[in-house]
Amino acid sequence: MTRVLFVEGKDEAALRSFALGIALPWRLLARPEQGLFLLEVTHPSQETERAAAALTSVRAWTFEVVGEHPGG
Repeated sequence: MTRVLFVEGKDEAALRSFALGIALPWRLLARPEQGLFLLEVTHPSQETERAAAALTSVRAWTFEVVGEHPGG
């Protein structure tokens, strides 16, 4: 089962710094009009999940992929 971690915050530099320390596939998404950033990490380890939860001024969730379209 694929797991995906999402970390939401307003500090792009902090999220980018956290992401650069992760040796997993990740994407950093932006919503400029709200000053909001969302880090998406695929296949996070429990250590990565705990580290994300410990960051200040962010919200973090981990989801399991239960459906996926096979096309690209």
